[in-house]
Amino acid sequence: MKKSFFIISFILLSLTAFAQITVRPGVRGGVTISNITNGHGDANTDFYVGGYAAIKFTRFYVLQPELTYSRQGTKDFFYGIEDGYDPIIDGFNSFDKDLEIQYLNFTIANKFSPIPNTGLNFIVGPSFNIKVADNYDHQYHNITGFDFALLAGIGYDFPFGLGIEARYNQGLIDIFGYDFVDDYDDDDDNYFDEVYLNSYFQIGLTYTFNF
Repeated sequence: MKKSFFIISFILLSLTAFAQITVRPGVRGGVTISNITNGHGDANTDFYVGGYAAIKFTRFYVLQPELTYSRQGTKDFFYGIEDGYDPIIDGFNSFDKDLEIQYLNFTIANKFSPIPNTGLNFIVGPSFNIKVADNYDHQYHNITGFDFALLAGIGYDFPFGLGIEARYNQGLIDIFGYDFVDDYDDDDDNYFDEVYLNSYFQIGLTYTFNF
């Protein structure tokens, strides 16, 4: 009898918990301020736009899968050259150019709202980014087709669905696939001896639909 009581109680509590879960679609968009680490370039300003599903489990936690189109890159991208490089090779491997990379980002955002009765929230999570296009044209190297990033940010959601957000995203995969340094003399004293990572801020608006 006692065992049956606990089983029934567990089922009722589970049903109550699931009944409180809500799923609401939304859209997001704004400005992307990006750069490439060790690229010696200036920050590039572009945009991002996408959609999401806000899955609210509790008052203080929302799981938010997102799909976002993001334009990233850097201005005056320069490949660092060290002492001892070959000037002939340098002639066609070194240049300044605005670099643009377009990604489709699959993000799993975790939103935490620690303060009751306010829309303030903190955002953390991973992002799996697939390259869809770039303007990089090089005889020997290509930008990798995939990036993995971690993000952290802050946001505020108003009761009528509108929200504001600011996030920092740090890529963890070399955009040239870690093989960019060994094409000259197969050691660590060549002129390409850096790791190039995506680094970008996103500042924008969100809107969550109430249906």
